[in-house]
Amino acid sequence: MDQDFLIDSSELTLRFLHAPGGRVLSYKHVGGEFRAWCDRARAKLAELLNLQLPVAAPVSVSPLRHTVHEGVRISVLVMNVSEDLSIPAYLLRPETDCMPGTAVMAIHGHSPGRGEGCLGLRNDAYRGFAIELARAGYVVLLPIHRGFGPLRDLAAGRPGYRMDYEQSMHFSYVTDAFLHGCSVVGENIEDLLRWENWLAAELSVTDIFAAGLSYGGDLAVAYPPFSQRVRRIFASGSSGSFALHFCRCYNGPAHCVPGIVNWMERSDIAGMNAPRPLVIHYGQRDTPSLNEPGKDNYAAAYNEAVPEMLQEIRQIYAAAGSADNVRLIVSPDMGHAMDVPALLAFFRDLPVPGDGP
Repeated sequence: MDQDFLIDSSELTLRFLHAPGGRVLSYKHVGGEFRAWCDRARAKLAELLNLQLPVAAPVSVSPLRHTVHEGVRISVLVMNVSEDLSIPAYLLRPETDCMPGTAVMAIHGHSPGRGEGCLGLRNDAYRGFAIELARAGYVVLLPIHRGFGPLRDLAAGRPGYRMDYEQSMHFSYVTDAFLHGCSVVGENIEDLLRWENWLAAELSVTDIFAAGLSYGGDLAVAYPPFSQRVRRIFASGSSGSFALHFCRCYNGPAHCVPGIVNWMERSDIAGMNAPRPLVIHYGQRDTPSLNEPGKDNYAAAYNEAVPEMLQEIRQIYAAAGSADNVRLIVSPDMGHAMDVPALLAFFRDLPVPGDGP
């Protein structure tokens, strides 16, 4: 058979996209009193994430080892979620605690380095934001998410099985979660809530500041609606829209919430955090036009959906009587990275350079 006989993509119509989701619970469609809408939307989000609330207490949390780095005492903690799974975190304690009773939840994403980058051990997009916060006097907890770093294969200790995320890019952990009605993001949120409960019980933490980059920015927005302790949120490099997240930005499937666009968008999830102060942060160069997705920039988070998403978040915050509590910060000449000075200024409630319109 001649090769010319075989089907070629140039002979086909290839402009497929799913129709936009109905977003039947989005505030822009439902409107009305903020609290009533928020309760409905949060309940549906919990259902889509298959969150088991309240989260079960960990079996135990134990220190593994300690060190001192740049004047900060760092402990490796291991939480035993069950008999079959333990997950780690780094606890950073400054020499002088500037805000007793408060801790920062530092949330990593996909970018190379993950925990190491947040600790400043790699020169990467995280810019060492966890260690910098600790050096500034904050107690910081840096959890490692299921599917990432040392947890990239959750079934590594079970011979003949694989439950991986980053290790081979087969995403068997994601697939298995979907088969059981779960999601990576949902299970990561449950773990963040477990760590938060531990901070409250062991360190008498009453207030949490949440900060994350990329997938960590998504979690920094999506986990606080289920928390009574989060007071301030800094979400950096989070994609502006679920609808564009994969077909436009080629992101990993950990971000995926099955069925979400039938009910709401990321703007609605962010809006559920009202009236808590919220910063949405992007690097000016984190765009599809300056860095073509799939080559130099797999995030392209500062994309064409951001203005509409931001407008919707502000509409929800206005309904909650806190329109001034949501801000856009765009850092000049920065790509997909954490702006540490802006983060520190926001947590200290100081003016932040680079505020967007």
